[in-house]
Amino acid sequence: MKILTYGEIMDGGASVFHSVAKLDGERLFVTFEGVIRIDNPYRYLEPYLQELDKTLPDQTVGECVIDFAQLRFCNSNGFYVIMDIVETVYRHVKGNITVRRVRDDDWQQETLPILLNLDEDAIASRTAFEEVRAL
Repeated sequence: MKILTYGEIMDGGASVFHSVAKLDGERLFVTFEGVIRIDNPYRYLEPYLQELDKTLPDQTVGECVIDFAQLRFCNSNGFYVIMDIVETVYRHVKGNITVRRVRDDDWQQETLPILLNLDEDAIASRTAFEEVRAL
């Protein structure tokens, strides 16, 4: 497995949130883990977003898994940066995308379809959800 890029938010010297984009063969994995509670997550995650946008076009990606199962909390400001990361993935990955989400998490069940922009047929037609129990 090859790590393409990594972004994190630090608080008090500890990582409270991180996202990793890694490639296993032709399968891309993008994970979100932890908590986003700050007013400007772009301050920390803009380099990650830029590197993802720069790196993905050079990769051969057949399918993708976007994993939200370990995202414990995301405020409204975090929503926007995650939406930009997800849009970058959808723009560069042409194959099917599986979204892992927590089955009993109201935020993930209600908000992720909006964040993913599933109203667009081109996105909805290649998106599948994998429901998981809270980890």
